[in-house]
Amino acid sequence: MRINKDFIIAIIALFTFTSISSAQITNQDEMIKRRAAEKVAQMNDYISFMASKKKAYKNRKYYSEKALNLFIGRGYDYEENGINKKGVMMEITSIRKTSVSHKLVRDYFNNLINLNYSDVKITSTEIANIKVSNLQQISEDTYVCTCQYDQAFVGYRDGRPLYKDITTKRIKCYIKAEDTEDGTEYIIMLGDITALQTKKL
Repeated sequence: MRINKDFIIAIIALFTFTSISSAQITNQDEMIKRRAAEKVAQMNDYISFMASKKKAYKNRKYYSEKALNLFIGRGYDYEENGINKKGVMMEITSIRKTSVSHKLVRDYFNNLINLNYSDVKITSTEIANIKVSNLQQISEDTYVCTCQYDQAFVGYRDGRPLYKDITTKRIKCYIKAEDTEDGTEYIIMLGDITALQTKKL
């Protein structure tokens, strides 16, 4: 049986194209996941800045506004799956309490700025160590993933640590694909934050 040479070339070309396309999709997903981790790290930097009593109050308020701009609805009303929500929520935990409380992220930031400590130090997982889940498509142009990280909190009184803990947190990230003249642009917005575990530091 004689096999057509052109047919073989066409089959090889098809498999080569499919392989390249799959690689491109994988690289694109990894790029988006890396950008999500960068956005979370940026939020954590702002949280560290607004918590520090060594910075002027007006500067800490400025960082809280910058942080809100990273969230869907900028921390205020938004819609998800046809449901109107009054804002992004943050779970609050403590080693002194067994219960979990929930606050709007804008209220959490305001409380953080006004904590009754002489100083507060907050540090979080570096970008490279933030765990990012696989992307999940929820509509034609929108995807979601989660980023998991640790956040260490130390509250000082007169230069001595009065309270210390470390919390493992998971934040929802929304990725919206928008067509531009330069190609597809991915807009990443942060969502609800869940506290998975809190323990002594």
